[in-house]
Amino acid sequence: MRGMDIHCDHCGSLMRTRTSKQPHPDYRKLYLECLNPACGAKARADFVVTETLSPSGNPNPDYQERLAATIPWRRTDQH
Repeated sequence: MRGMDIHCDHCGSLMRTRTSKQPHPDYRKLYLECLNPACGAKARADFVVTETLSPSGNPNPDYQERLAATIPWRRTDQH
C-alpha cells in the first residue's frame, strides 16, 4: 500500500507495511513495523473504505459497498 504515512504510536517514526490482507473489497488489514530499529514496534491497522465520493468511469458491476453500509460509526471532521 502506497501513499499513506503511518507513524509509530511509541516513537513517532514512520512505519512500513510488512504485509496486508484484503478479506473484503472495502476492508484491508495492514501489518505494520516501525522503521526505527531501536523501537521495533509492530501493529495491525484496519483500513476501511466508507463511501464512494465520485462514481467510477469504469464501474465494477459486482461491487456493492456492502461492508461500508454496516459500519456502526462515522468520523466527523472537527476543525
